[in-house]
Amino acid sequence: MTKILVLSDIHGRGDIAAAVADSYPEIDHILVAGDITNFGDADEARSVAQALIGDRAPRSILLVAGNCDPLSARRYMSAARLDIEGRAFEAPFGTLVGAGGGLKRAGLTSFERREGELKEALEKWLALASGEGRQRPLIVMTHSPPYGTNADRLGGKHVGSTEYARMLLEYAPDVWICGHIHESRCVSLEDGTLVVNPGPCGSGCHAILEIKEGPDGKALVRAELSK
Repeated sequence: MTKILVLSDIHGRGDIAAAVADSYPEIDHILVAGDITNFGDADEARSVAQALIGDRAPRSILLVAGNCDPLSARRYMSAARLDIEGRAFEAPFGTLVGAGGGLKRAGLTSFERREGELKEALEKWLALASGEGRQRPLIVMTHSPPYGTNADRLGGKHVGSTEYARMLLEYAPDVWICGHIHESRCVSLEDGTLVVNPGPCGSGCHAILEIKEGPDGKALVRAELSK
């Protein structure tokens, strides 16, 4: 069985993120669903990444950028090969595809995308990774949550991406990790996909994802929220 630490919305609090990561010394893999910085630059992004890795050489981080991650921070994440935007990544525990950015609202934050842009960023890679006969667990990681799930409720309304909701139904990944909506922490089974919004790591929230092989060879996934 593989255990993975799932974070989102660190918002520059590398100290809190490091404390969370260091409380799981047995875990070597960390997934971060955006907002690594709080409108910070490349130096802030680097500081958070280094805090998460610490002195644990085997520890790996994979992430997507959030709406509060400016261009300079995103360029660092891409250059450091931390960002899975625009690629399918074969991790030891499964295949990951991802897309960053928040769904465009007022356009006041650093990285917002319209529905069509979210579709363009993700669907090509998701379609390739979800082809017939896939054997490895398929994990999607986005900052914005899919619409109509327990991960996208804000003030009693659903505010997630309708394109992501369509792709969740069409491609049926094993796990969909997201963030952005701090109020909608969840581990929720949505039409066969385990949707995980770990909540804001800047407040100490996180989740643990477990993946193991079932008796029929198919991956079994479960997750739980923690703080």
